[in-house]
Amino acid sequence: MALVALAGLFALAFLLAGTRPPSPPAGPGAARMLGVELRLYPAADPEADWLFTAREVSYDPARKTSRIRGRVTGERRVGGELDLRLSAEEVELDRNDNLRMRRAVVEIPRECWRIELEGEGGTPVVIDQRRGFSAPRFTLTGPGVRVEGREFRSDFGLKEASWRSGREEWLSEEEVGCEN
Repeated sequence: MALVALAGLFALAFLLAGTRPPSPPAGPGAARMLGVELRLYPAADPEADWLFTAREVSYDPARKTSRIRGRVTGERRVGGELDLRLSAEEVELDRNDNLRMRRAVVEIPRECWRIELEGEGGTPVVIDQRRGFSAPRFTLTGPGVRVEGREFRSDFGLKEASWRSGREEWLSEEEVGCEN
């Protein structure tokens, strides 16, 4: 019995020796947090605040950027009311509080809009705190319509949206599937 327990301990030690602990953040002043809720108060948009939840957040003091990783979900509130929801796998938060990502889904529940935004090549999806969204490619679905196109730009309320080379498709209410 003691030999079986000893063999089990050796097996466990062997397995643990093969796993590496998470690497510490690089450079002085760097930080890494796991299982995070992060609140952002953008200086460029004092009426708004963002709440993000993610598996990991790291900060690079040399670049003054934060990287939010692992099924990132976010909510933007304006005057305390939900304005939009964001989901992405990874978000870079730059020194001006703007968000950059390869791909994101934005929902504007009040208006029943869903926007799938995609970067292309080296051009990311950008959420600029002063201006709104921009993306090389997009699909926008809302009340009665789906639009696909390129070079999407819009304010947060989609009142000043523009794009190039789009394709429109008219939908029935059942196809929209809005769940405020």
